[in-house]
Amino acid sequence: MDSRSTHQVPCDLTYVTLRAAFLLSLDGLLRYSLEPTESERNGSDLLHFYPPLAGMAPQIQMETVLRTWDRWGHTNSSSPSPLEARILFASTELLASLATDRQNPLLRVAFEGPRNVHHLNNHWLPSRVRCLQLSRETGISRGILQELTIAAASYEQLVANESPAFEGEVLEALGRWRVHPQMLRWGEGLLTDDEMELVRDFFEEHPGLSE
Repeated sequence: MDSRSTHQVPCDLTYVTLRAAFLLSLDGLLRYSLEPTESERNGSDLLHFYPPLAGMAPQIQMETVLRTWDRWGHTNSSSPSPLEARILFASTELLASLATDRQNPLLRVAFEGPRNVHHLNNHWLPSRVRCLQLSRETGISRGILQELTIAAASYEQLVANESPAFEGEVLEALGRWRVHPQMLRWGEGLLTDDEMELVRDFFEEHPGLSE
């Protein structure tokens, strides 16, 4: 097995998972801006895959995805923050769900980003994604599955089993409404030029959502 198989594939899979997460968060943000009701957001919320953080504003979800890419995926760091680990978990669950339907348009667009990873979009994709998820469970996402087994897991139940640093991180994310002005820089290497322009135009039209 060559070095591409042992090292590049997991990095490429992380890239695809975070692209899928960005696209879903973008869809959710656009839907929410048109009709900010819970019914309109159903099915377009990344944190559907991690309910304890479902109260996070859609634009902050997008920012957190891009920050996770910049701080972990892009730099190949092995130590994401607890919140970033949960974003990675939700993103990988999302891709695992999309991989079961090869005709899903979101899956197609996820593979049309700036990095050429079309070699991964084959019948082995669901297995690769699950292997990536399992490797993260033993490494950087400790306790996430246990959290999700708690019936109607709430924010209070979530932070009770984590560190004070994580509690502060969650409180900041759940309490924020405006995205960081450097958010688009965090998306370099993950978003296409057209996607960058779309996001830039959206926040210019909605100045109340950015700092």
